[in-house]
Amino acid sequence: MKHPLHLFTPDRLIPVLFAALTLLTSGCASIHEESCTKFDERGRDSDNSTRYVYSDVDSESAAINFKRLPRGRNVFVRLYLMHLDPPKITPCNYLVIQKDVYIQRNVNTSLALEEIREFYAANGTLIATKTERVGNQFRATGYYTGDTSLPIPPNAPLGKYRIVSKLVVKTKHRVIVLASTSAGFQIVRRK
Repeated sequence: MKHPLHLFTPDRLIPVLFAALTLLTSGCASIHEESCTKFDERGRDSDNSTRYVYSDVDSESAAINFKRLPRGRNVFVRLYLMHLDPPKITPCNYLVIQKDVYIQRNVNTSLALEEIREFYAANGTLIATKTERVGNQFRATGYYTGDTSLPIPPNAPLGKYRIVSKLVVKTKHRVIVLASTSAGFQIVRRK
């Protein structure tokens, strides 16, 4: 039996590579289109919920550096920051939203904590809103870090955008904004 590598001799491999390059450069075949289509299918099925993780070390440091929970309050947010990575992104990629939260709460009180994410175009037009229940993730006073990956679809318009995120508590009669943060990003053309 002959060794399978005999199929990849230079006289056979060069015409195959030349044909593949010709198809790619002529537009008859595109790796980008195929990967973007698969990306779009995966993106529609992905869970864009933020997952928060409690940090022992940062919680100890924050407890030393921040004031205590104000008297008479059941919940208070001392720190709420958001970072976007990367700040410039092309379609068919994931924008990673990273958040840092230092929340103080009375553990004996049941709270309806929610996080509201709003997406705005550069001209201020609200594009989309997503609300998540996060009370079960913030069970105790502490420093939490969270992230989520946001798929940028193949047909996303180029331009600048802003994400506004709010931590709120819902009562029987109203919604109280505990803290808000925002960050901008830009969708740029694929090269």
